[in-house]
Amino acid sequence: MTNPYLELAPSTESPVVVLIAGIPGAGKSTLAEALAKKLRAPIFSMDWTLGSLILARAITDENVDEVLDLQLNGLVARHLQLGIDVVVDVAGHTREARAQWRELTETLGGVFVGVECVCSDEVVHRSRVAGRSRGIPGWHATVPWEHVQRMRGLWEPWDEEHLVLDSAVESPESSREKVLDVVRGLRSTGETADPVNVGR
Repeated sequence: MTNPYLELAPSTESPVVVLIAGIPGAGKSTLAEALAKKLRAPIFSMDWTLGSLILARAITDENVDEVLDLQLNGLVARHLQLGIDVVVDVAGHTREARAQWRELTETLGGVFVGVECVCSDEVVHRSRVAGRSRGIPGWHATVPWEHVQRMRGLWEPWDEEHLVLDSAVESPESSREKVLDVVRGLRSTGETADPVNVGR
């Protein structure tokens, strides 16, 4: 399906969209929420959106991907039009998904920043997944380790320049500040290019 939100009038204010992607338990939601608080920006989360759609009985196995994409794209698109910075918290495990977020951002006059969250310590990663409770209405508290491994196998390399932040060695505060540094730099210089890799 063609994305209908690509036809909207673009913003003239160059809002920033920070896409935070990664496999489950890599720290993306923790980073996304900390960043949204600091930027005072809305955060649009795949898991929170899915939880609400499940509660509303609005999705099936057949339509879940299309409905989720329309929900998130519509919310982000409108905020872009209004010149409001946005944080997007999704799996983003395919090149196509990441490219679609970039296209939406840039078509509507925004500046795209890509962030990949990883966790290089498997022991830390497993304990984090096993011990967490997300507290999202309608959504599961955590996922089995087998699902994490499956998602790792589905992850497609991110070939474009982007930030790579390792939650096994970076504190949430340090990761947040690295993303904020990129956002501040883009604003001060007027650049629209992505940041260089960090952490690899």
